[in-house]
Amino acid sequence: MDARRKTGGAVFGAIVGGSSLEERQRCAQEVARRNVSGYWIGGFGLGESMNERPALLNAVIETLPEEKPRLICGLGLPEEILQCVAAGVDLFESTYIYHLTLGGFALTFPLDSMEINASNLASSDVGSDLRKINLRATVFRKDTTPIVEGCVCYTCQNHTRAYINHLLNVHEMLAQILLEIHNTHHFLGFFRSIREAIKAGRFEEFRKKFVQNVFLQVNHTMEVFPEMTMGSSKNNMKTWQGTCP
Repeated sequence: MDARRKTGGAVFGAIVGGSSLEERQRCAQEVARRNVSGYWIGGFGLGESMNERPALLNAVIETLPEEKPRLICGLGLPEEILQCVAAGVDLFESTYIYHLTLGGFALTFPLDSMEINASNLASSDVGSDLRKINLRATVFRKDTTPIVEGCVCYTCQNHTRAYINHLLNVHEMLAQILLEIHNTHHFLGFFRSIREAIKAGRFEEFRKKFVQNVFLQVNHTMEVFPEMTMGSSKNNMKTWQGTCP
Protein backbone atom coordinates (compact mmCIF):
# COMPACT_ATOMS: atom_id res chain seq x y z
CA MET A 1 0.00 0.00 0.00
CA ASP A 2 1.17 3.54 -0.72
CA ALA A 3 2.45 4.87 2.63
CA ARG A 4 1.45 8.41 1.72
CA ARG A 5 -2.14 7.40 0.94
CA LYS A 6 -2.40 5.40 4.16
CA THR A 7 -1.27 8.25 6.44
CA GLY A 8 -2.59 11.18 4.46
CA GLY A 9 0.81 12.92 4.55
CA ALA A 10 4.42 12.71 3.44
CA VAL A 11 6.40 9.72 4.71
CA PHE A 12 10.20 9.84 4.76
CA GLY A 13 12.17 6.61 4.70
CA ALA A 14 14.83 6.36 7.44
CA ILE A 15 18.44 5.68 6.44
CA VAL A 16 20.90 4.63 9.13
CA GLY A 17 24.06 2.54 9.34
CA GLY A 18 26.35 4.26 11.80
CA SER A 19 29.95 4.63 10.65
CA SER A 20 29.78 1.65 8.28
CA LEU A 21 29.87 2.59 4.59
CA GLU A 22 28.52 -0.82 3.61
CA GLU A 23 25.57 -0.66 6.01
CA ARG A 24 24.66 2.87 4.95
CA GLN A 25 24.77 1.89 1.28
CA ARG A 26 22.72 -1.24 1.93
CA CYS A 27 20.13 0.71 3.92
CA ALA A 28 19.94 3.47 1.28
CA GLN A 29 19.46 0.93 -1.51
CA GLU A 30 16.64 -0.81 0.35
CA VAL A 31 14.86 2.42 1.31
CA ALA A 32 15.25 3.83 -2.23
CA ARG A 33 13.05 0.97 -3.46
CA ARG A 34 10.19 2.04 -1.19
CA ASN A 35 7.36 4.31 -2.26
CA VAL A 36 8.20 7.20 0.08
CA SER A 37 8.10 10.98 -0.29
CA GLY A 38 11.71 11.56 0.75
CA TYR A 39 14.57 10.32 2.88
CA TRP A 40 15.52 10.94 6.52
CA ILE A 41 19.26 10.47 7.03
CA GLY A 42 20.04 9.72 10.67
CA GLY A 43 23.00 8.81 12.82
CA PHE A 44 25.18 11.86 12.14
CA GLY A 45 26.59 14.26 14.72
CA LEU A 46 27.29 11.40 17.12
CA GLY A 47 31.07 11.50 17.17
CA GLU A 48 32.23 11.22 13.58
CA SER A 49 34.77 13.84 12.48
CA MET A 50 34.32 16.37 9.69
CA ASN A 51 36.86 14.39 7.69
CA GLU A 52 35.01 11.09 8.09
CA ARG A 53 31.60 12.48 7.20
CA PRO A 54 31.94 13.07 3.41
CA ALA A 55 32.44 9.39 2.59
CA LEU A 56 29.44 8.42 4.72
CA LEU A 57 27.26 11.12 3.15
CA ASN A 58 28.29 10.17 -0.37
CA ALA A 59 27.58 6.50 0.32
CA VAL A 60 23.97 7.49 0.99
CA ILE A 61 23.33 10.42 -1.36
CA GLU A 62 24.67 8.74 -4.50
CA THR A 63 22.24 5.86 -3.98
CA LEU A 64 19.09 7.97 -3.63
CA PRO A 65 16.87 9.33 -6.43
CA GLU A 66 17.59 12.97 -7.22
CA GLU A 67 13.95 14.02 -7.44
CA LYS A 68 13.11 13.30 -3.77
CA PRO A 69 14.23 15.49 -0.84
CA ARG A 70 16.93 14.34 1.59
CA LEU A 71 16.60 15.44 5.22
CA ILE A 72 19.39 15.09 7.76
CA CYS A 73 19.19 15.45 11.54
CA GLY A 74 21.80 16.03 14.21
CA LEU A 75 23.92 18.58 12.33
CA GLY A 76 23.50 22.34 12.64
CA LEU A 77 26.81 24.19 12.79
CA PRO A 78 27.22 26.51 9.78
CA GLU A 79 30.21 24.54 8.47
CA GLU A 80 28.23 21.30 8.84
CA ILE A 81 25.33 22.80 6.89
CA LEU A 82 27.68 23.77 4.06
CA GLN A 83 29.28 20.33 4.03
CA CYS A 84 25.88 18.64 3.78
CA VAL A 85 24.60 20.98 1.07
CA ALA A 86 27.74 20.22 -0.95
CA ALA A 87 26.95 16.52 -0.62
CA GLY A 88 23.35 16.97 -1.79
CA VAL A 89 21.28 17.31 1.40
CA ASP A 90 18.13 19.43 1.01
CA LEU A 91 16.56 19.76 4.47
CA PHE A 92 17.89 20.06 8.02
CA GLU A 93 16.49 19.21 11.44
CA SER A 94 18.57 20.73 14.22
CA THR A 95 18.47 22.09 17.77
CA TYR A 96 21.52 24.30 17.16
CA ILE A 97 19.68 27.62 17.54
CA TYR A 98 17.89 26.47 20.68
CA HIS A 99 21.06 25.38 22.48
CA LEU A 100 22.96 28.45 21.29
CA THR A 101 20.27 30.72 22.69
CA LEU A 102 20.05 28.77 25.94
CA GLY A 103 23.76 29.35 26.48
CA GLY A 104 23.48 33.11 25.99
CA PHE A 105 25.21 33.17 22.61
CA ALA A 106 24.36 35.33 19.59
CA LEU A 107 25.28 34.51 16.00
CA THR A 108 27.50 37.15 14.42
CA PHE A 109 29.23 35.46 11.47
CA PRO A 110 29.00 37.36 8.14
CA LEU A 111 26.27 36.39 5.70
CA ASP A 112 26.84 38.15 2.38
CA SER A 113 30.36 39.48 2.78
CA MET A 114 33.09 37.12 3.92
CA GLU A 115 34.98 39.91 5.66
CA ILE A 116 35.51 39.05 9.30
CA ASN A 117 34.94 41.55 12.07
CA ALA A 118 37.99 40.82 14.20
CA SER A 119 36.67 43.06 17.00
CA ASN A 120 34.31 40.26 18.01
CA LEU A 121 37.30 38.17 19.01
CA ALA A 122 39.24 41.02 20.52
CA SER A 123 36.39 41.88 22.87
CA SER A 124 35.06 38.41 23.53
CA ASP A 125 34.99 36.16 26.53
CA VAL A 126 34.85 32.40 27.13
CA GLY A 127 32.95 30.61 24.38
CA SER A 128 33.03 33.37 21.78
CA ASP A 129 34.51 32.79 18.35
CA LEU A 130 34.04 34.00 14.78
CA ARG A 131 30.59 32.39 14.60
CA LYS A 132 29.11 33.82 17.78
CA ILE A 133 29.60 36.00 20.84
CA ASN A 134 28.90 35.21 24.48
CA LEU A 135 26.56 37.96 25.64
CA ARG A 136 26.91 36.90 29.26
CA ALA A 137 30.48 38.24 29.19
CA THR A 138 31.19 41.35 31.25
CA VAL A 139 32.85 43.00 28.26
CA PHE A 140 29.37 43.64 26.81
CA ARG A 141 28.02 45.27 29.97
CA LYS A 142 28.35 48.79 28.52
CA ASP A 143 28.22 47.92 24.82
CA THR A 144 25.45 50.06 23.32
CA THR A 145 25.68 48.59 19.81
CA PRO A 146 23.23 46.03 18.38
CA ILE A 147 24.26 42.38 18.24
CA VAL A 148 25.07 42.77 14.53
CA GLU A 149 25.36 46.17 12.87
CA GLY A 150 22.88 46.44 10.01
CA CYS A 151 20.78 43.46 11.12
CA VAL A 152 17.07 44.18 10.62
CA CYS A 153 15.68 41.71 13.15
CA TYR A 154 13.49 43.07 15.96
CA THR A 155 16.18 42.51 18.59
CA CYS A 156 18.94 44.40 16.77
CA GLN A 157 16.59 47.20 15.76
CA ASN A 158 15.36 47.82 19.30
CA HIS A 159 17.94 46.58 21.82
CA THR A 160 21.66 46.60 22.56
CA ARG A 161 24.26 44.06 23.60
CA ALA A 162 24.40 45.76 27.01
CA TYR A 163 20.67 45.34 27.58
CA ILE A 164 20.74 41.65 26.68
CA ASN A 165 23.83 41.18 28.85
CA HIS A 166 21.87 42.68 31.75
CA LEU A 167 18.84 40.45 31.09
CA LEU A 168 21.01 37.34 30.97
CA ASN A 169 22.81 38.14 34.18
CA VAL A 170 19.61 38.79 36.13
CA HIS A 171 18.08 35.60 34.65
CA GLU A 172 15.26 37.42 32.90
CA MET A 173 13.29 35.24 30.46
CA LEU A 174 13.17 38.08 27.92
CA ALA A 175 16.89 37.50 27.25
CA GLN A 176 16.23 34.12 25.62
CA ILE A 177 13.29 35.52 23.66
CA LEU A 178 15.36 38.35 22.17
CA LEU A 179 18.29 36.04 21.46
CA GLU A 180 16.03 33.47 19.80
CA ILE A 181 14.59 36.17 17.54
CA HIS A 182 18.03 37.31 16.44
CA ASN A 183 19.59 33.85 16.09
CA THR A 184 16.67 32.51 14.07
CA HIS A 185 16.70 35.56 11.80
CA HIS A 186 20.47 35.32 11.32
CA PHE A 187 20.36 31.59 10.55
CA LEU A 188 17.54 32.07 8.05
CA GLY A 189 19.73 34.70 6.41
CA PHE A 190 22.54 32.15 6.20
CA PHE A 191 20.27 29.71 4.36
CA ARG A 192 19.12 32.52 2.08
CA SER A 193 22.74 33.31 1.22
CA ILE A 194 23.35 29.64 0.41
CA ARG A 195 20.38 29.56 -1.97
CA GLU A 196 21.50 32.76 -3.66
CA ALA A 197 25.04 31.41 -4.05
CA ILE A 198 23.69 28.22 -5.63
CA LYS A 199 21.47 30.14 -8.04
CA ALA A 200 24.42 32.34 -9.02
CA GLY A 201 26.63 29.29 -9.57
CA ARG A 202 29.13 30.30 -6.90
CA PHE A 203 28.33 27.95 -4.05
CA GLU A 204 31.82 26.42 -3.97
CA GLU A 205 33.36 29.89 -3.74
CA PHE A 206 30.93 30.81 -0.96
CA ARG A 207 31.70 27.61 0.94
CA LYS A 208 35.48 27.90 0.63
CA LYS A 209 35.48 31.53 1.76
CA PHE A 210 33.37 30.66 4.78
CA VAL A 211 35.69 27.82 5.73
CA GLN A 212 38.79 29.93 5.25
CA ASN A 213 37.54 33.02 7.06
CA VAL A 214 35.39 31.55 9.81
CA PHE A 215 35.84 27.85 10.46
CA LEU A 216 39.62 27.65 10.03
CA GLN A 217 40.04 30.60 12.38
CA VAL A 218 38.16 28.64 15.04
CA ASN A 219 39.78 25.26 14.35
CA HIS A 220 43.36 26.06 13.37
CA THR A 221 44.67 22.51 13.31
CA MET A 222 41.77 20.69 11.69
CA GLU A 223 41.62 19.79 8.02
CA VAL A 224 38.06 20.44 6.92
CA PHE A 225 35.90 19.71 3.94
CA PRO A 226 37.84 17.10 2.01
CA GLU A 227 36.69 17.14 -1.58
CA MET A 228 33.19 15.74 -1.84
CA THR A 229 32.47 13.25 -4.58
CA MET A 230 30.04 15.34 -6.57
CA GLY A 231 27.79 12.81 -8.23
CA SER A 232 24.08 13.53 -8.08
CA SER A 233 24.82 16.44 -5.75
CA LYS A 234 26.00 18.54 -8.70
CA ASN A 235 22.45 18.65 -9.94
CA ASN A 236 21.22 19.59 -6.47
CA MET A 237 23.51 22.62 -6.50
CA LYS A 238 21.35 24.10 -9.25
CA THR A 239 18.02 23.84 -7.50
CA TRP A 240 18.62 23.39 -3.76
CA GLN A 241 15.92 25.06 -1.67
CA GLY A 242 17.04 24.08 1.84
CA THR A 243 15.17 25.02 4.96
CA CYS A 244 16.04 26.32 8.37
CA PRO A 245 16.24 23.90 11.31
